[in-house]
Formats: sequence, structure tokens, C-alpha cells
Amino acid sequence: MKRVVSAEEMRAYEQKRFADGRASSLDWMERAATGVNLLLQTRYPQKSVLVVCGGGNNGGDGFALLRLLKERGVECGGALLAEPERLAGDARTNYLRALDSGVHFFSGLTKELISEYDVLVDALFGTGLSRAITGAFAEAINAMNASGKPIVAVDLPGGVEATTGAVLGVAIRANETVTFEFFKRGQLLFPGRELCGEVVVHPLSSEPDEGEADVVLIERSDIQRLLPSRPINSNKGSNGRALLCAGSERYTGAALLCTGAALRTGAGLTTAAIPGALKPSFAALPEAMAIPANNGTDWDEEACQAAIALFPKQNAVGIGPGVGEGTILPLIEALLKSGMPAVLDADALNQMSRSPELLTKLHSNVVLTPHPVEMARLCGLSVEAILADPIETARRFAKQWNCVVLLKGATTCISNGSTVRLNTSGNPGLAKGGSGDVLTGIVTALLAQGLCAFDAASAGAYLLGASADTALELLRERMLLARDVIDAVEQTIRG
Repeated sequence: MKRVVSAEEMRAYEQKRFADGRASSLDWMERAATGVNLLLQTRYPQKSVLVVCGGGNNGGDGFALLRLLKERGVECGGALLAEPERLAGDARTNYLRALDSGVHFFSGLTKELISEYDVLVDALFGTGLSRAITGAFAEAINAMNASGKPIVAVDLPGGVEATTGAVLGVAIRANETVTFEFFKRGQLLFPGRELCGEVVVHPLSSEPDEGEADVVLIERSDIQRLLPSRPINSNKGSNGRALLCAGSERYTGAALLCTGAALRTGAGLTTAAIPGALKPSFAALPEAMAIPANNGTDWDEEACQAAIALFPKQNAVGIGPGVGEGTILPLIEALLKSGMPAVLDADALNQMSRSPELLTKLHSNVVLTPHPVEMARLCGLSVEAILADPIETARRFAKQWNCVVLLKGATTCISNGSTVRLNTSGNPGLAKGGSGDVLTGIVTALLAQGLCAFDAASAGAYLLGASADTALELLRERMLLARDVIDAVEQTIRG
């Protein structure tokens, strides 16, 4: 997992490095410029480059980059959006070095100047920006965006706030962003994530001091480590028993989706407790045990008691997908009282929001999987406040409720109350009905196979978001269904 830092954390990290003599600001500017130079050399060979520079340290990176470009014979120029005489410190040093190497600087930025170069580099603000961009800087950003030219951002697109990803007035829309040492939160949260394009992390030190990383980015290799090994002599009983309490006559598909996902994720025995009217629909999932909890079309007290009776034989329980307005509060209360590993999603969350005393009964084996609107109902914040700071929202309420919160979104934030894991796998195709139902099935199955709640939620979020090929490769033998064997018999005989 890769460390993700706020603007304040990055400043503290740099100051500590400089104070103990392990690095200097001037040296790090040189290394930062080297990282951007390498990307330009790789991605845009034989292309002319215009570096648009501000007057601070980000501009200093740009000045150092111009000298490196000049030294390797690249046609380049600098557009300076600051008064040369007001440059100070390391930025001034690199500006003078660039001049000495023969770099030509233009005062300000015009459309005509932009048209003379193939690639634009944004070295305007970096992580230090804290106020809205106006005036000449706003005009420059708009002109760069409107040019249609490829834009490479140095550390962070100008106008994107480093910690929240918010746009401060206007912002560069980059094709690539070369950031340094660690990911910044604003590069992974929206709208900043969309404006960064591809983010390339370039190291500034040979041995980055990871320290106590309380926000991290989940990677594919992490999921490979989290998934438990499956011995060749394992059996259905040893691979976990998962119970899904889901569905109603109106939302039959939700029950089928979450149950099918649990099967594919490798639960050895998967049971669906459903309103009786849904039983015929489960002919589509013969590998699952579909237990009619009543004779009706929706959840009621009778169905809750029938499902509760199934708890003792299960390793994990998921409740909520497609339940609708049926009564499941007794079911939720009994599950929380049992202490079993559990996933609460969708209508389970909505009903809990109307009975907030249940929040006090949550425990560390429980995963809540709200989207921002559901989270707003649960915690009493506005949707806007949640979207403005999803990392700290997930952390705060996971700690307050003593559970794992998986706050869904294009960047999903998963927290156990201390650490926050960010998941960015996936694509807009998941923004449709049913994706949350699948997530519930995946996480419930992983809990049933022995993963702790935090790891099950993290792996589940990644697997849902990952492309089909990646998910199937990671799950491997877990996703094999009996029907797959039937389908393969003819091929096997012929082979």
C-alpha cells in the first residue's frame, strides 16, 4: 500500500528531512525536475516544451526543468508569471541557472506563445496553494486548457487543492502529473483526481521515510496478500459459510446479485434467506441454498426469526440488498448482538438511520457500506460535507461507531477508525444499480473465509472495482461454480 499525504503532512516531512541534513530544498528541486524531464523524454520525445512558471518553489522546479531540457537539446521556453526581481531563495537560484544555460523567458502567457510549442508544463503552484486563483493566473490556466496541447503538471495541477482535491477557482486539466515522494490526497479525491490525468510518483530520496501512514492507496499486490490461501484439500465447509438476507418481490435482482457474488468470491457454502415469493427466481443460482423465510413477498417479523435461526451455522452474514421497506430491524439487532462478522448495506443502513440506537451496538466485526446519501442519513451530515472530506468522514464515524466504514464512491474510503485505505480501481460502468449488491456479496464471502472486517472491506472494494480479467485472475479457483464444470465436460472429453 502506498502512503498518501495531505499538504500539511508533506510540508512536515520535507522540513524534517531538511532539518536533519538528509536533503536540501535545492537538491530536491533538482530531483523533482529530473523526474519531470524523464517523463517528457519518455512520453513526448522530439517535442518542443513550454514551461509555465509561477514565482514560488513549484516555479523553481520549472526553472530547473528548463535547464535540463536545454542541456539535452530540447527546444524549450519559459513563460514567467511573476516579476523576476521578486524571485527569492532556491527559486531565484534556479532561475539564474536557467538564464545562464541559455533559456529564454517570456513575460506572461499568450495564446500565440502557446501555439509555438507542442507540450505545456504547468509549474505554477504545486501543493502550497490555499486561495482561489484569479487575474493573470486564471487567464493563463484557461488558455492552457483551451489550447488542446498535452499538459504535464509538476506535483499537482495548478488550482487543485492538495489535501481535498477541490478546485480553487480554476484548475489545470493535465494529461499527466508528476508528483514527488508520495501521492497527495487531492490527487485521489474528486474533482482533483480527474484533473490530474495519470499520476506518476517520482522519488526524491533513495529511502523514503514512510513513517506512520494513516492514509494509504490500495494496490493489486496488496489484494493478492490479503486473500487467504486455499489448500488443495480444502472442502466446502472449510471455505466458509455465508448467509445473505436480501431481496423482496420488487428487488429480486439484488438478492440474486449479492448471492451470486458470494459464490464467485469463494464462500464454500452460500445461503440466501429470502421472502418465499422469490424462491423460483433462485433456479438461476443452483449452487446457492435459497431458504424461504416466510410465504410472502417482503420481509416481516416471521422472516426475521427464520433468518435468525440460521445464524449458528454461519461464519458471516450480509443484510440489506433489495429488502425495500420490509421489516428487518429485529434481524439487524440480533445479528449485532451475536457478534458475528457482518455486512450491513442498502436498506439495512436506511432502517438503522431511523433507529440510531443500533449504531451504539456496532462492533469491530461489522462492515457498513454506505454511499454518500446513505452516510448522510446515518451520521447527520450533509451530502456536500461528506463529499468535501470523505477520508475524515469515514475515519471519524468508524471510530465513533467502533466498526469498519466503507464509504463508496469513485474513490472509495475504507476505515477502521484509525487507518484509511483508498481504492481507486473501477470505471464509470460500475455507476449503476446492482454494483452495491455485488459488493455486499463479495465482502460477506471474504468475511466467511476468515478475513478481518478491515481487510475484507478493502479487498472487496478493490475486487468490485477491478476489471473483470483482473478480478477473475485474483480470485482464481474461488470463483469456480459447479455449472462451470458442467459446461466444461464436453470440452474436456473432446480435448
